Amino acid sequence: MLKLCLNSRDEMYILDLEKVAYMAANGNYTRIVYIEGMQVMATMGISKMEEMIKKVIPADRKSPFVRLGRSLMINQNYLSHINILKQRITLSDNQTHSHMLEVPKALLRAYKDLIINSFANQ
Repeated sequence: MLKLCLNSRDEMYILDLEKVAYMAANGNYTRIVYIEGMQVMATMGISKMEEMIKKVIPADRKSPFVRLGRSLMINQNYLSHINILKQRITLSDNQTHSHMLEVPKALLRAYKDLIINSFANQ
């Protein structure tokens, strides 16, 4: 189980990274959205969040998180659909929860190619 502790002067959050669907930049803050729908606003930018996640992931494990552009980081474990024409990506637990996000075509095309290449190299 991957956990991340976010501590500030007035608050502390313990994030269960395996249940986080995505993180979205919001200025100097990061909105963290769990697959079930719960949301947390962290008092740090998405780049700082990305650095902290890299430190928590064990060296022998690949991070489930991938950065899509400047303002979005998704958990690839929940990836279920990419639609380049509609500029949408769907994250789902394949049960009852799903999130549709709008992502620019260029980023989706590059991400889709990356995924196809990783499956081809297995």
